[in-house]
Amino acid sequence: MRETDHEIIQLFKQHVHPLSNKLTEMLNEHFSHQTERRGCGYTQATRVLADYINSPRLSQDFADLKLFDQYETKTLKVLLEQSQYMISDWHNLDLNSQIQPLLATENSSEFAQQVQRQRQLQQQLRSITTQAQLEETQILCQLIADIILPQNTAETGLVELKALAEKPKVGSCPMAENFFLKIAHGRVLRQGELNIFVDEQQQPLLLEKLNMGDDHSCISLKPILMNGVCLPAGSLFSVNYDRTAIQNKTQNQQYKGYVIPYSEINGFWFLRLTTLAISPENRARAFTTHYQQQVENGLFSPGTTCLQQLVDVATAQIRN
Repeated sequence: MRETDHEIIQLFKQHVHPLSNKLTEMLNEHFSHQTERRGCGYTQATRVLADYINSPRLSQDFADLKLFDQYETKTLKVLLEQSQYMISDWHNLDLNSQIQPLLATENSSEFAQQVQRQRQLQQQLRSITTQAQLEETQILCQLIADIILPQNTAETGLVELKALAEKPKVGSCPMAENFFLKIAHGRVLRQGELNIFVDEQQQPLLLEKLNMGDDHSCISLKPILMNGVCLPAGSLFSVNYDRTAIQNKTQNQQYKGYVIPYSEINGFWFLRLTTLAISPENRARAFTTHYQQQVENGLFSPGTTCLQQLVDVATAQIRN
């Protein structure tokens, strides 16, 4: 365990609401999460967040608030149940103009004050990323903020992936980076294949590896939306589709595999962040024992490889 709380634990305690005990234990790197299978607490925390990110943001459901330690939902429930307030979703409450009449006419009531408190918490959550000093904290702060304050394509300009309805069988082993690191350096196994998922402008969004470890796992090459959450480049996904049924695909320029429009894919499932989601200079600090495992197991340049190298490999497969 850390001697002092991880920066993100401190920020949420001070400015929003304490994170759940599970996330706190993970982010403070309890030894039980620093196993060969789990990687490290930070990696595990992104797996926990994946459970939320893969689910749609439901307007009447409060499961997202389980990210926090014993978050009181009574005020929000009453707000949604009372038809005169005309509030249909508690997410993004701080931006909801329909709340203004309640606050204006009943500003002295205890209920109005409680509602205002909820709005203030969301306002503080919206800006929490700017208060983080560490890159790895900034990324997790944004993920948590987006779960509570979901974004959309119109606001961000980002592609939104279709989420699979249920979790696929592909695992999220901490050694998944093994092959992506090799691919970044142009080392593709003889039997290996790469599929590049592109956007409408033929720009690479994700790179999938086949016949190299778990099939149908892919890594994002750009920030991408899923269920209102902006996932950074370097996120690990499972993907489901029948390649033989896709007509609109072209062969890669260099490696076996295809360039495929992302819109042709049935759906994706977010697994976790890879170590490539963090800048090389910060990986050892962010991923602690997970990063150490990569070094000790002789993975290909885990401390210097940049995500841009994978982007370059993917771009080289696309015919101009």
